[in-house]
Amino acid sequence: MVSPMYKLREMDVDDKVCEQVDMALLSQVYPREVIERCIGESSSWKEKVRRVRQSTKLSLVWFVIAMALWSRLSQCLVWEKLVTKIADIHPLEPDAQLSDSALSGRRAALGYTGLQELMQARCVVIANPDQMPSAFLGRYRLMAIDGTVFNTADTKANSQAFGRSSNQYGPGAYPQVRCVLLVECGTHAVVGLQTSRYDVSEVHGAHQLLNQIGPDTLLLVDAGITGGGFFEHVRDRCGHVLAALEAGAWENLSKQRRLADGSVLAWVTPSRGVKYPMKKGMWVRLISYRLTDERLGEVGTVYRLATTLLNPCVAPAQVLLELYHERWEVELVIDEIKTHQRVQRRVLRSKTPDGVIQEIYGIFLGHYAVRAMMAQAAIEADVDPDRVSFTRALFQLVEMMAFSLTLEEEAATQLVQRLSHHIRRELLPPRVLRVNRREIKQIYNKYKPKKRDVPPPEPFEPEDRFLDFVEILDPLAPKIPQEGLK
Repeated sequence: MVSPMYKLREMDVDDKVCEQVDMALLSQVYPREVIERCIGESSSWKEKVRRVRQSTKLSLVWFVIAMALWSRLSQCLVWEKLVTKIADIHPLEPDAQLSDSALSGRRAALGYTGLQELMQARCVVIANPDQMPSAFLGRYRLMAIDGTVFNTADTKANSQAFGRSSNQYGPGAYPQVRCVLLVECGTHAVVGLQTSRYDVSEVHGAHQLLNQIGPDTLLLVDAGITGGGFFEHVRDRCGHVLAALEAGAWENLSKQRRLADGSVLAWVTPSRGVKYPMKKGMWVRLISYRLTDERLGEVGTVYRLATTLLNPCVAPAQVLLELYHERWEVELVIDEIKTHQRVQRRVLRSKTPDGVIQEIYGIFLGHYAVRAMMAQAAIEADVDPDRVSFTRALFQLVEMMAFSLTLEEEAATQLVQRLSHHIRRELLPPRVLRVNRREIKQIYNKYKPKKRDVPPPEPFEPEDRFLDFVEILDPLAPKIPQEGLK
């Protein structure tokens, strides 16, 4: 096998360094022509005649994404990593550096709508049933919705735009922006994003994201989003729902019928007086169960799931119980971004509301690029995407980005292949069941940490399955008096 020959890009004396900023590694995910089309003509970005700019709209888009990947670096250092090596091979060695205030001004002129359109155009579902069967249940693509919040810089503008949390001790330390995510469970690709003030419920963002789901989608959601109007909205989009129910919800429905697999078919009547009412009644399927191992949760507590998949032959209760654990994939996405990609930085760097939204879109565009590379590596290695390490893929991508900036565009294909090889070279072991040990790890003002002196529970074995520790209950069975249990 002949090693690939890389060529340094050739630059003329009249070439501007900023026009050469092009992340060849990400060009397959975000092609130049798509970025230019999404950014379009901006009234706030009118370059004056005879004035030489040190940045272009295209270079600034790469800059915003690079800030999300080089999250430890300041704005100036991120820009320096993008342009320094290119400037070094320029015949005249021009000074391509920009000050922090200059970069902030360029970012303000760029805005965030172009990045929003870029995410809508390019951040799409990745998995297909032939190559990634674990991302599907039959013909249904597994998707999940959940929300999170990001701390923003403590400025007056951010506080007015986003608000902040409060408790008995007073207002929170930082303004917070709420984000609601639509995630493909099998690949962890974030394909939908809604941002809002902190005091706006994630239910509103969830309903807005439903316009992005297609037919044959099985949407997994937590109890905080579940509602009759939500179920109806999903069915109007020809999708299905599998959701947890809050305690007391849909317990005393009038029409109920027991099915062969232990689940119950129930009729939900239209609701009124809520933000998203159910306009028509509909049948749902309820599954009640409890756990038999305290490592998974509270033993004896009754948990309930609701789904619009009504046929137990197509989706048996046991299959759905085990499948609902896929909803945790969206929680892992949030962990990937906050803990690994942002290396636990508590506060976003932007001082203005538009800058905050722009930075958030840059974060998720960067995350999607990493996940797209991981999905390709998993396909080439013929393994489940869960076996590919996000931290390793992020590290390899960041390490190769600076090197790729100085090479000719023709090297992009070879670099992507080499990057895929590095990503799949070390795979993670198969997953085991997650131990649920609830405890307070951070010491607060008045609460003592729990279970500090209790040894951690024994981990599960690789062959253990969730269904081995689950008991499906019949909610229509006659209740046994407590004295009859003695």
